[in-house]
Amino acid sequence: MITKAITFIFLMICFNFSGLAQSKKTIKKFKIKSSTVTVFDLADGKEKSRTDSYQKYDNSGLVVEDVEYNKDGSFKKKELRKFNKNEDPIEEIVYDEKGNFKKKTITEYNVNKDKTAESIFDNKDKLIEKTVYLYNPKGDKIVEQTTDDKGKVSKKSIYTYDKNSLKVEKKTSDASGNIISTKKYTYEY
Repeated sequence: MITKAITFIFLMICFNFSGLAQSKKTIKKFKIKSSTVTVFDLADGKEKSRTDSYQKYDNSGLVVEDVEYNKDGSFKKKELRKFNKNEDPIEEIVYDEKGNFKKKTITEYNVNKDKTAESIFDNKDKLIEKTVYLYNPKGDKIVEQTTDDKGKVSKKSIYTYDKNSLKVEKKTSDASGNIISTKKYTYEY
């Protein structure tokens, strides 16, 4: 009897987790074009439904449109994405709760598929900030530098690695070059 109960609980957990989201592989296999999550709330003995989210997929199973709704069913935000041939996001456009264009993010990559720059633009296509990423010959990110719309550095992070290319430290400084945080990474072997 206990074995049957444990098996039943295990199966319920597996089915519940598998139903939370579809993998990119499954979306591609079944040529799913979109998915909508609907929530059914029970209040005062009455069932009320509302749309929670909507996702639209491309032929590769990547999310190209992502819409979220508030608990009252009203529109919360929408994100549109474009991808390169390596399936890396290269453009993301965000709309606010009123459906107005909020910001656009353009991401660039090098031949090694490492992110080299991320530029954020406002609703008038004016650059707000840009973050540039630099890598050492091993492909480890060593610098992450953010500048404002005028090109002035607002934040800079420097990464250090051990001989095995494991990250050991990240130091972040402000616009004046003052260290504002240090993260140290330790590993157990």
